[in-house]
Amino acid sequence: MQTMNVPANGLILRQVLRAQDVVALLGRPEEDALMFAFARWAEANLRRWVDFANGALLFLMVPGDPESGMFYIYDRATCSFWMADIDESRCWGGYREEEFDHLSQTYGLRALAQHPRRRALAA
Repeated sequence: MQTMNVPANGLILRQVLRAQDVVALLGRPEEDALMFAFARWAEANLRRWVDFANGALLFLMVPGDPESGMFYIYDRATCSFWMADIDESRCWGGYREEEFDHLSQTYGLRALAQHPRRRALAA
């Protein structure tokens, strides 16, 4: 799996799962099923899902832990999921759902999900 820092946004991106890995386990699910399968794989609940033509922004949380949220980018072109953490926060997956809108806007997560190929250009 790949890891890269995106200094323009202050993000750390790590590839965590390729859709091919899910397909090997579950067959070829529809994309909606793929998103929920990813959440099950991460042992989390899918709390937010913002869909774009080229990708999606997901926010997953561990059940019962309000400070366990983590951002993920789904890249449709490569069929891969990327964990997106904010470098300066040092929360490492400790975000609250109430912070989703502010953090996703401030750190360009929505823009990255709209054009996930930019992560390759930023590295």
